[in-house]
Amino acid sequence: VSFDNITYTVSVGKREKKHVLNGVSGRFQSGELTAIMGPSGAGKSSLLNILTGYIKQGVKGTLSFGGNGHSNRKLCSYILQEDYLQPLFTVEEIMAMACDLKVSSNSLNRTEKHRLIDNILDTLHLSFCKQTRCGNLSGGQRKRLSIALELIDNPPILFLDEPTTGLDSSSSLYTIKLLQGLAREGRTIVCTIHQPSATVYEMFDHVYVLADGNCVYQGTALNTVPYLRSVGLHCPPYHNAADYLLEVTNKEHGNFTETLAKAATDPSWRLVVPTVTVLPPPPPPTYDSNHNDSEYQGGHRIMEELEPTGATIPLTMEEAGIPVKPGQPHRKPSEFAKLLILMKRANIQLYRDWTVTHLKLFVHIVCAIVIGLLFGDSGINATKSISNVASFLVHILYLWYTTLMPGVLKYPYEMNILRKESFNRWYKIRTYFVASMLTSLPVQIFFTIVYASIVYMMTSQPSELERYLMFTAVLVLNTIVADGFGLFLGTFLNEINGTFIGAIMTCFMFVFCGFFIMFSHMSEAMRGISYLSSHRYGFEALVLTAYDDNRADLVCPGDQMYCHYAKPNTMMRELGVVPGNYLFNVVTLVVHFVAIKLVSFWTLKRKLRHG
Repeated sequence: VSFDNITYTVSVGKREKKHVLNGVSGRFQSGELTAIMGPSGAGKSSLLNILTGYIKQGVKGTLSFGGNGHSNRKLCSYILQEDYLQPLFTVEEIMAMACDLKVSSNSLNRTEKHRLIDNILDTLHLSFCKQTRCGNLSGGQRKRLSIALELIDNPPILFLDEPTTGLDSSSSLYTIKLLQGLAREGRTIVCTIHQPSATVYEMFDHVYVLADGNCVYQGTALNTVPYLRSVGLHCPPYHNAADYLLEVTNKEHGNFTETLAKAATDPSWRLVVPTVTVLPPPPPPTYDSNHNDSEYQGGHRIMEELEPTGATIPLTMEEAGIPVKPGQPHRKPSEFAKLLILMKRANIQLYRDWTVTHLKLFVHIVCAIVIGLLFGDSGINATKSISNVASFLVHILYLWYTTLMPGVLKYPYEMNILRKESFNRWYKIRTYFVASMLTSLPVQIFFTIVYASIVYMMTSQPSELERYLMFTAVLVLNTIVADGFGLFLGTFLNEINGTFIGAIMTCFMFVFCGFFIMFSHMSEAMRGISYLSSHRYGFEALVLTAYDDNRADLVCPGDQMYCHYAKPNTMMRELGVVPGNYLFNVVTLVVHFVAIKLVSFWTLKRKLRHG
């Protein structure tokens, strides 16, 4: 990885601009473990995001990957600081699905894929938790699993953002030793790190230090103290060189930024001090399933010696079918094959998330029974026609809210997983979007049919198959429009704002549905706004389903002298509903569904691009 004269500016306010990076240059070699260090605000995360392609706006300079100077980032994989994993899948399942998404079955058959997965898990000491769900993994295990997922397609360049954040000292040491071993196999491993221990710091082959947007040191960890001495800064004996270096960059000993920036241009600091013999990295310590990175003998914790032994991490790439040379990719599956894999993953997730499936189905059935008992025979009793029409609004409101809110709350977390996987080229965004839609729609439709069947029967609606199908179709369309609206809010806003805006907009759409205030009582401007309300079309369609198409007169109880709504067209006339308009309302709901899905896809891509 080579970069030259990289500058990065961001806007602060309307006219001011802040320079985050000031023409930094460097080269990260293959076979080396590189650490980007610096105090908070120095620009280390910005530099990493520029190298990975997360940040593109406001960046100037040249950047190339590989020995031929390509600018193609397909050689890279990026592991974020937060380990976003599907919590309901086991380690083995998530590895298998990642392998299917990254490697075509024409390149490796099922047996070879399993061998590849087993070798990677053995290397990262995750074999013992293959059947453990990701939601139950420890912090160190989650970090190693994130690394394992990206090793499937054997990237030659691996970027990691703060891989030791949230880990204790021993887990951090274990993680860095694994990265060092992976680098020794020919990969370029680059990570940001804030304040490493002395032991961890000495394991880095190359250290790239930033301060105030300038490179103030680039060289080996072992040359840090001589480098500082060369500019008149003397690290105290028995003091962690990394800590002292950060003290200097924080200007605790004076402002040496310009002096260090000039001295850092000397390439000789990348050479190892002749008096120091650098040996290959030690093997990872024996991994215990209960204690992450140590052996327990006789109730006492015995840490392995950190002395180099000359061994390397035993990743048997040839046996697993991985190309021996890092970066030599297998054939990737087609987008259609990825679509099927993502649909399978989404179906498993839906089944295992009992709050989305089992609990929601149970609540639908219970609420349908309660609503049916509440409204009773309103569908046939002429004295209860107003209540029957009101029940239509209850159906719309209930199905709308129970579909809208889960989408608003679900997608912000899904977004983090999607951002990681799509950025590392597991699949295209449109493939995920279509898979998510094709998976969720049948479930939403099934739940709506169950609810509609119960309330239709219990409220004594007309016993005609055609009317039942029309009634169910309207509620299904209302549900899938709500699903699209929830996706839009979930991808456009955060959870709090999405919940608030969703509730407010739902209330306004209900006001304009034509029941609380007649359309004839609205001004021209307000009547025009009502055409934007999906609930208007759903409500009209349900009224037409119940009272249009020459329906027979409703039953007037014997104890009533007069039933004003005995004639079905009386209700339609008073509500201002045009007879024969059912198809128009249904088509309009379909148009709303398509429109909100297209807008949701646009907001999804926009959020991923600018997130």
